[in-house]
Amino acid sequence: MANLNQNEASNVLFSECGEKSIPEFLKELSNQALIQSFYKMKNNPEETQWAVLQDILKHADKSEFGQKMGFSEIKTVADFQNMVPISQYGDYASGIEDLQRGQADVLYNGKTPGFIATSGSTGIPKLIPESKNGELIKAMVSQLRTILLLTLAPEVLEPGKKILAIANPAEYGKTEGGIPIGSASGQAAKDIPPEMQRKMVLPIELITAKDLSNEATDYLTILFSLKEKQLAGVVCSNIAHFNILLNKMNAFKEDLITDIRNGQISSEILISEGLRESLKHKLNPDPQRARELEDVLSEQGHLDIASIWPDFSVVSCWMSASAERIVNDIRMRLPAQVKFLEWGYGASEGKFNIPTKPDDPAGFLSLFGYFFEFLAVGEEKPLQVHELKAGGYYELIITSYSGLYRYNMKDIVYVSEIEAHSPRIVFISKASEEIKLDDFNIMTYEMDTYIKQTSAQHNEDIRFFQIITDQTHKKLVLIIEPLTNSTISGIFRTSLENLLISENKAYKENRFQNVMKPLEIIVAKQGYRDSLFTRSIMTGKNVNQTKLKIMVDDYPEEENIINWIKEDNR
Repeated sequence: MANLNQNEASNVLFSECGEKSIPEFLKELSNQALIQSFYKMKNNPEETQWAVLQDILKHADKSEFGQKMGFSEIKTVADFQNMVPISQYGDYASGIEDLQRGQADVLYNGKTPGFIATSGSTGIPKLIPESKNGELIKAMVSQLRTILLLTLAPEVLEPGKKILAIANPAEYGKTEGGIPIGSASGQAAKDIPPEMQRKMVLPIELITAKDLSNEATDYLTILFSLKEKQLAGVVCSNIAHFNILLNKMNAFKEDLITDIRNGQISSEILISEGLRESLKHKLNPDPQRARELEDVLSEQGHLDIASIWPDFSVVSCWMSASAERIVNDIRMRLPAQVKFLEWGYGASEGKFNIPTKPDDPAGFLSLFGYFFEFLAVGEEKPLQVHELKAGGYYELIITSYSGLYRYNMKDIVYVSEIEAHSPRIVFISKASEEIKLDDFNIMTYEMDTYIKQTSAQHNEDIRFFQIITDQTHKKLVLIIEPLTNSTISGIFRTSLENLLISENKAYKENRFQNVMKPLEIIVAKQGYRDSLFTRSIMTGKNVNQTKLKIMVDDYPEEENIINWIKEDNR
C-alpha cells in the first residue's frame, strides 16, 4: 500500500464493508477470517486507524455532539485534532445524564443499549455509555483474545476439561431511563464464545445471581471448583481474588468436603432458598470426590493444587503493573508447568490490546475498534500509532464508537516492541501515580523498577509495596511485605536509598541539602496485602473489582509491622 494515499489505502482495507460499520462487518466474519483481518490491520496501522476514525465519526455525525463539533466536515486526522479538543469524563457529564434518561442521538447516532460502571477505585464510580457499535467492538476483542490465547493453551479444549471464570455481575441495575448498568468483566464473561461458556465450572444460576454477599459468593465458587477434578485453569482480571479463594478453600476445607459428599450447601452460607434449591440440583452427592480430597488432606496436610486439580495448567489474568507481583506470588502455589496468559489491557471505556504470547503482558492494539493517540511523557504533541517508538512511555488518548472523543484515559502505557509496523503495548500505571515532595518527583513505576533492582541485588523477593509521601516530615516511607518471612535488612534500605540518589537528581540534591530526610522502610507482616484487599472492598464490589493504591497517607497498624528501618538501620 506504499503507493496509495490514506483514503485509497483504507478503502482497499475495508472494501468489503459496504454500508455496514466496521464492527458490524467484523461480527459476521468466521473465526479464521477474523484472525486474518486482524493481522492485515495490524500490518497496516496508519491506514486502519484512519478508516476507523472515519467510521466512528460517520456513526456520530447526526448526534448533538457530532453536529456541534462538525464531524461531517472532518477530512483528515489533522482536522479532527484541530476541531476536537482532548477531553476528560467531566466534559461529557451533561450528555451522559441525557443518555441515562433514554435520550438518543446525544454523543453518537442512535440509542444507548447499556452503561458500564467503573470499578470506582477513587470512591466515585462513573457510568460509561455503550453504543451498539461499541458493544460489538468489545465482543470482537474478547473473541480475538480467546481464539489467540487458546492457540497457546489448546489443552483447555480437550473433552471434560473445565475452566473457572471469576467475573463481576453482568448487570448491576438500570438507569432512570431503564437502561442496564453492567461491569467491564461481566461484559467480558458474556462475550466469551459459546464453546468456552460450556466449559465453565460455575453454573449460570450462580454467575447471574444478584445480592449475594462476598462470603457466600466465594464459598460457592470454591465449592463448585473443588467438586470438579478436571479443572484446567482460571480466568479472571485480578488474580489476587483467586489467591484469596485458595486461602479460604483451606480455611473451610471440612465444610466444603462435607457439602461435596452430601450434595448440599452448608446452612452457614446465607443465600435465598430459591437459589439454594437451584444450586443443589447441580451438586449431586459425590462421596468418591470427597474421599479423594480427604486423602489429599491426609497426605499433604492441606488441599494442594497439584493434587486436587491434576489437569490445572493455565491462568489468564492481568500481569502488568501492580498485578505483576501478585502473579509472581501465586506462581509459588501452582505447578511449575502452569502457563500464564495476559487477560488483556482494558477498562470500562474499552478493550485496548490483544495479547498473543505466553508470560507476556504486552499485546497488539485493537486498531479496528478505537482511534488511538499517545502523549509521550513530558510532551504536548500527540502521536499516532505508527509514530510510536519501542521503549517509549506514553499517556493514552482514545476515540471510541461509544461517544468518547480524544478522551485522555490518564493511563501510562509502555511500548515493548514494534512488530511488522505495529506496536505491542502494556499498561504501566495511572498518570496520577506520581510521588511528589517539594521539587522532587518520580513516577511509581520508576520506584517499582528501583525496588526490583534492589531486590535482585539482595535476593529479596517483594510481595507488595506502598509508598507514603510524608509532607510534614519531608521523607518517603516505603511499606514492604516480603514474599517470605524475611525481615528485610538495613542494607536493603541503604542500597535503595543510594540508587535513588544516583538516579534522581532532585532527590540527590534534597538529600545532600537535608531538605528531605532519609528513606524509611516499614516491613509488614505476611498477609498484609491480602488483608488490605478484604478491607478495601467497596459496597457491592468484590476482590476482583478492587485495586489497591500504591500511594497512601496512612501508616499500617502497629500489629501489622515487623520492623521499621531508618537510617541507623535499627
